[in-house]
Amino acid sequence: MGAPSSCWPILFTVVFITAHFGTAGAAQTFTDEAGELIYAIDENGMVSMFENSPGTDVTLSVTRGTREQMQPVVTEVQPPAVPAGSFTVLKLRGRNLVGARVKLSVPAIEVKPFAGKPKELAIPIQVPLDLPPGEVTVEVTTPIGRTTARFTTTEVRIGTDEGAKRDDVIKHAGQGYGGDEGVRTLPTTAPHTCPPGMVGVASEGGGFCIEVDRTFSGDFRKADRVCALNGKRLCMVSEWQAACEQAGTGKVPLKNMKGDWEWTAGFDILHDDTQQDTRYFLMGKSDCATQHGTMRIHAEQFVGRCCKNP
Repeated sequence: MGAPSSCWPILFTVVFITAHFGTAGAAQTFTDEAGELIYAIDENGMVSMFENSPGTDVTLSVTRGTREQMQPVVTEVQPPAVPAGSFTVLKLRGRNLVGARVKLSVPAIEVKPFAGKPKELAIPIQVPLDLPPGEVTVEVTTPIGRTTARFTTTEVRIGTDEGAKRDDVIKHAGQGYGGDEGVRTLPTTAPHTCPPGMVGVASEGGGFCIEVDRTFSGDFRKADRVCALNGKRLCMVSEWQAACEQAGTGKVPLKNMKGDWEWTAGFDILHDDTQQDTRYFLMGKSDCATQHGTMRIHAEQFVGRCCKNP
């Protein structure tokens, strides 16, 4: 299986859960990708949920209860409706959400990396421009249990015109438009201005800025961090492809779009009964379409460039 610039300086992290089981009736523990303890179940079945400070071994809070009391719960979804063609941070509020993973019932909606807090999940999502209106189910899973929440997708909106349709967006491309707080719908034309070292690219999913050349080399964690610390983000797969294709026809002056695998923000999570890992997608070795997957556990090093919303 990509964000307004105000959101991307925050470094989102995918949570990977590792379970350590003893014999029947023995204690169980669950750790995240960094090896930090997030859940513990004692011999009597009591559950402890640990909220840790990102990147440190500092425990911010501990919540305890029975398995039934520690089941994940979602009581609110904001925004409840998201327009097609928009990027937003979907906020799920409730309790017992540390270490949560999510799966959407509509695969076309792209989910970016995130980290769960005890009472909130902040999930960056990109809704395709051509997605029809409808209900989307969010399945939330933790080591203790699972629950579901729902939101809806709506027609593209221009400004505050609730009746705006997709054709109107294309007709008025180039005019700024937006929606509710937390939702930003982007024009499909290339941005008029971009930060130094970046150029604008037109895209049906929203115009964006991309770095002219590769600016870093490293594993995925470094790639994600380098972009975020500079107020940018990794490019979505569709954005990288659009930039590559337009560079090939001379529409944008990009360098070295082919010849080496480049990091993108695309990923999916693979798991079976014994283990789980994330596969990240790279582009650019020989053409604008072929993808290459690399597993998180391998920590392979590749080059990359960042993107940014205008």
